[in-house]
Amino acid sequence: MKVFHRSSGPQLSFEEASRILERAFEANEMENNSIPLEVLASYSSYRKERFTLQRTILVIIMMLFILLPLLFIPAAFTVNMDETPGRNFNPVYRLTVDSLMLVDRVSASIDGFNIPVYEVDSHIYSLEPSRNGEMEVTVTLINRQTLTQYVKVTGVDREVPTALSCSKEGDELHLYLSDDGSGIDFSGIEALDLEGNEIEVIDVDEEAGRVTLPAVSDTINVYVTDQAGNKLQLILTIGF
Repeated sequence: MKVFHRSSGPQLSFEEASRILERAFEANEMENNSIPLEVLASYSSYRKERFTLQRTILVIIMMLFILLPLLFIPAAFTVNMDETPGRNFNPVYRLTVDSLMLVDRVSASIDGFNIPVYEVDSHIYSLEPSRNGEMEVTVTLINRQTLTQYVKVTGVDREVPTALSCSKEGDELHLYLSDDGSGIDFSGIEALDLEGNEIEVIDVDEEAGRVTLPAVSDTINVYVTDQAGNKLQLILTIGF
């Protein structure tokens, strides 16, 4: 097998090329070239560089014209109550950004107090207000377009349950409770003596708000939780 190497051949200098060009003009009885080849070569290189620059500028201008409308895409979003089963009692809102533009920032507040905002998916956010009132929600896109909406928030429960009264009848204690917010979690009521031993609840009447405990200790610690997780601690002192 033979391997052939392609050679680029000898390179002509400007002087040799000029002499060849002069002889070609003389042979064809034409007027000799008065512009040096160096100048023609430099001008050709200049024109090539200028054309490349002009083409680059044109491409940039075309790109700007194509992208310019994106700078004015408005922000759009919806805020709805999150009805996902199993969440806590306090309301959680789901914010969905209706735009293909990337989101720069989402903020929410009530009466100047910031509301936690969590990104749960692309263009989807979770808002967890900690108080009732008018929630101000603002979405800012990366093109600096913003939109603000106002959502009325109700149902936030941050108050602990209330103990109305406690009475002793024989060997039983009757504790009456109330909660105007989420309601008492009667299944989660705990009672302990001073040694930390659990005291089992005898009876619960949710309609009357009454909890019946055995009067087995001079002092009983009772923990009452509502559906929103707010906990009340009571120290009941019993006189035997």
